[in-house]
This record gives sequence, C-alpha cells and structure tokens, in this order.
Amino acid sequence: MIPSSAVLGIALGQTESHAIALCPSSSSFKVSGHHILTAGDEDTLTTTMKTLKDTLLSRVSWYQRLSPSVVVGVEDDTVISKALMAADVDDPLEQEAVVGQALGMALNMEISGLFFDFTKQHALNHQPGQAQYQVVACRQQTLTPILSALKDVGLKVSVVDTQLHGLQGVYDALIGHYQPQTSPLWLHLDAGKLTAMRALSDGGLYQQSLTVAMPLRGAGAEGEATASSRVLQQHLDHAYQRVESEHAVPVSTLWLSGHWPSDILCPSSAQRVFIQPGEPFGAPSLSPHACSALGLALRGASGS
Repeated sequence: MIPSSAVLGIALGQTESHAIALCPSSSSFKVSGHHILTAGDEDTLTTTMKTLKDTLLSRVSWYQRLSPSVVVGVEDDTVISKALMAADVDDPLEQEAVVGQALGMALNMEISGLFFDFTKQHALNHQPGQAQYQVVACRQQTLTPILSALKDVGLKVSVVDTQLHGLQGVYDALIGHYQPQTSPLWLHLDAGKLTAMRALSDGGLYQQSLTVAMPLRGAGAEGEATASSRVLQQHLDHAYQRVESEHAVPVSTLWLSGHWPSDILCPSSAQRVFIQPGEPFGAPSLSPHACSALGLALRGASGS
C-alpha cells in the first residue's frame, strides 16, 4: 500500500548529511527533493532542521505535508552490532526486556544510555529456552540532539536505522524495478567507500563494506588516475571472486554505481552495467552520497 504522505530519509554524516523526500504517486515513489546539510553551519540545529523541512516539503502537495514520516540513518561505524543469546520469548515487551538485559551485560554498561533495536533470528536447539537475537545499538548522545531538533520543527521520526540498511533498501527497490533473471552483484562506490551486495537464493543477502585505500597524490593527474583504476580493479575482482567462491549461483551481471572509471573491466563471464540508482525514482542525477538517504526513505515508505 502506498502511503499518502511524503517520506523523508536523512543520512547523517560527520561532514555532510543528505536528506531525500519521496513523494507517493499512484503506484510508486518519486524523489521530490534533495537537501544537503553541511557540518559547521552557524545556524542552530533546530533552524537547520526547519530549513530542511521547509525546503523538502515545499515541493510536495499540501495533503502530503500533513504527517510526513522520517527515517534517520547513522553511519555504520557509529553503531554497535551484536548477536546475543537471550530467553526465547514471543511477547515484544518481554523480548525488549531480556535483550536489553543481555546487551547491558555484554557491553558492561547501562542500557539507559543507548538506543537499540533487535530482530529475533532463531531458537537455539542445543540450548532449550534460549534464542539468538541480532542487536544494533547506538549511544543516545549521538542521536538525541538531531531527534530533539526534528521534534521541535514538527517532524516525527518513525525509524532510526543504519546507512548500510539504506543501501539495502535501494538494492531491493532496484531488483523490483529491473526484475533481473538472476541476482546481480551491486558494487556502489562513494568517496572511497565500496559496498558490495547480492541477493542469495536462500533469501539472504551477501554484503560487504570497506574503505578503498586510494593512491597518494603527487604522481601527476594521468599517473594518479591509472593507479586509482588499478586499485579499484583489484577490489572489483576480489568482490566478484569472493561471491563466486562462496555461493552456488554464478554472477552474470555486475551493477556498478558511483565514481567508477570508465575503463574498469569485468570478468568475461559477467556483464558490466553502469546504473544510476536514483533513475527509477525520477532522480537520474542523484549523487552517490545521497543513495543511503534514498534507501532510508524507501524503507520508511515500505515499512521494512
């Protein structure tokens, strides 16, 4: 079901943050606005959030401004991700209590200083009454100022997520849009950060994110470009070989997005396709930096 109100995705960064507004249409979503927040702005955080709200919602119909939902994504290195064992209970409130207790013990700290979310993965057959939970936690001091500022300007945050999950939202939406016969390996390059994703036949998702160490400057523009291409080629080859070796279904298509050199090569058994992730949503020139914000908005729109 397509919600009638706009959905905002905000990807928080240390130097630059991106916000995307998705506007629902009859059967899909379209990007209606993109706003960039730069660290060091002299405005107060509340003023900055008001500017964001006014800028993005001014481009949607009046009835879509009434109760917009907001999904905030933090950088992945600011969260704690853990697999924990706790009591196997079904009641959501009981789950929150037992997982919170297990998280506090694992981190040796009070959970009152954390925002955390979790999913129950499976019961443990070898330990009756216990289950494994995947937990993601973030220090409240990281998010409280931004959440308070959004509340002050009348924006309700429905979900706090990670930017990696935002990219997962983009991948899922692209699969739904292009309907490939086999799952492509998506390699998204953004400012020296490479993220690889591929849907697996068992319903899981292969993903890996790493920082690409680019060559030092000083070799001249041509030499630097050649060295950069060589480094990126090595990373592409490694990602392809790892997926091929670990999973049974061969990779027939590589989706490349972001700042890839045009001379990058793909294995002979796979087709190389340069994609613009924002294109199916009416934003063909969307920057690689904003893809996480797009995915956060998509996840908020789908309720996932």
